[in-house]
Amino acid sequence: MRTFMKISIILLCCATFFSSCEKETTLNNLEASQTDASFTETSEMPFKIPSDETLIVLSAPSVNNDYYSAVFDQIIDYLANFASLIENKDQVVILADAQTMPYLEDKVPSHQLIEANIEDIWIRDFSPVLPNKQIKFNYLPDFQSAWVSNLIDNSFEDWFYESGLQYGKKTNLILDGGNVVDNGANRVVVTDRFLWDNPQFSKKTAKAKLKKVMGVSQVAVIPEVAGDATGHADGMLMFTDANTILLHQLTGNARTKTINELKNSFPGIKIVEVADYYEDDSWQGFSSACNIFVNSVVTDKYIYMPTFNTGYDAEMLNLIKANTNKTVVPVPAEDVCFMGGSVRCLSWQVKGGNADKILNLND
Repeated sequence: MRTFMKISIILLCCATFFSSCEKETTLNNLEASQTDASFTETSEMPFKIPSDETLIVLSAPSVNNDYYSAVFDQIIDYLANFASLIENKDQVVILADAQTMPYLEDKVPSHQLIEANIEDIWIRDFSPVLPNKQIKFNYLPDFQSAWVSNLIDNSFEDWFYESGLQYGKKTNLILDGGNVVDNGANRVVVTDRFLWDNPQFSKKTAKAKLKKVMGVSQVAVIPEVAGDATGHADGMLMFTDANTILLHQLTGNARTKTINELKNSFPGIKIVEVADYYEDDSWQGFSSACNIFVNSVVTDKYIYMPTFNTGYDAEMLNLIKANTNKTVVPVPAEDVCFMGGSVRCLSWQVKGGNADKILNLND
C-alpha cells in the first residue's frame, strides 16, 4: 500500500526513483548488535495503558509543507475524525509541529495532541513494526531518494529518542512498515519487494532471517501487486484474527501464487477473498487506495475499517464482521485514500512501555 508522500515540491525534484544508495544513518552495521529493549516501568509514569488496548499514533502534515497544502484541511479533518472514533476504544495521539497545532486544537482534545516535528504523514512506513515488539527496520524504499528517506526517518528517530522511547530491536534490513502485516502472534506477511530491497537473500534465507529478527515462527513472502510503486502487503490483505486472512481478490497466476504461498507458510489458515471493487487512479504518481478495504488497523478488540462512500461500504463491513470476533469500526477515508493510502498507512500501533511513555509526554 502506498505509504509515503514526498515532502514538498522541492523534494520532488530531489527524489531519485529506485535508489540503490545505502542509508547514511546509525542503522548501518546494527544487524550484528541488535538488543531487546526492557521497557522497564517506573513509578514516575502516572498513566499505564491497559494490556488489551493499543495506542494508535497519527502524524499530521505541517502547515508549512507545500506538498500537502492543497489537501491540508482534508487530512486534518480525517485525523481528527479518526481520533474521535478511537476514543474510548483504544488510545490515540496525533503528532504535530507547533505551527500546525492551532489547526487541531479546536477539533481534538488536548490530551490527544503531542508536539513533534515529524516530516511526513505516512508514519506506518518509518515507525517500528509489531505493536508488542517495536522492531525498527531500515527505511530506505526504492521509490524515492535516500536523501528524502533519511530526512523523514531521522525526524522520527530524533523525536523517538528525545521522548525516551526504546526499540525492541533495530536492524539494517530494508523493509517498510506498510509491507509488514501480522496476526498479532506468530505470523507475518511481506511481499517479495523485500527480496528486491535485500538481494543478498534467497526467498528461503529471507524467511529465516525475518523469523529470527521479528521473533515469529511463520513468515509468508507473497508476490507484490504488479504496478504498485511501493510493493506493500497491507494493500493486499489483513488478518482478522490469528488464523483468518482477508485477501483482496487477485486473478490468474498472481492469485494462484499468493494463495499457495499463504497456505504453505501458514498451516490451517483460512483465506477469505474480498471482491475487487478497485478503480484504477493515481495522485502524484502513486496508485489510489480507494476501495481497498483490507487497509484496516487491527487491534486486540477492534478493527478500524476504511470506508469510501462508493456503494460498497455496507457489504464490506458485513464481510469483515462475519469473519472476526472483534468490533468493526467504520472510518471514513474518502478524503485521503486518493493519495495512495488510508487507515493503516496513516497510523503507527504501539503497546507496552513505549505506549505508556508517549501517553505521558503531555504531563
